[in-house]
Amino acid sequence: MSDNDQLQQHLDSAIHGAPQTNPDERRQYLGSLRERVFLGITNQELATAQAKFEAHLTDYKPYSVLLNGKNPVATNYLAALSEHAIPFTLVNNETAKTEPEAFGLLVVAKDAINHEMITLDARYPDSKTTTQDASHQKGGFLKHLFD
Repeated sequence: MSDNDQLQQHLDSAIHGAPQTNPDERRQYLGSLRERVFLGITNQELATAQAKFEAHLTDYKPYSVLLNGKNPVATNYLAALSEHAIPFTLVNNETAKTEPEAFGLLVVAKDAINHEMITLDARYPDSKTTTQDASHQKGGFLKHLFD
């Protein structure tokens, strides 16, 4: 690389900031990447998901939590996170969106973990629906013929 190229790269970095990988993905995931997300809760779900989220707080110990600082409901989660010594960050920059389908809370790892199911209902299905599904599956081949 010539000196002019290095100088231009240094100037561009100073003017525009350091280049960032996957900027669109980072805007969607509160500054993190999809591959690091263990659990995601949308702004719309935040108001009703607190009890279910707090029931599984011990699962989040190895991770940190990103909270959308533009959603006032997100602050309701701070006490439980502090009580269980789970690190959290309030995100108030341009990545924090207020749309209902945007993320209001993310449980993220420092490195890639690539979990397929990141929604609260997918990761922790209700026990009622799980037992109903199990009762439908029992009975074997003949049971399915006569239902």
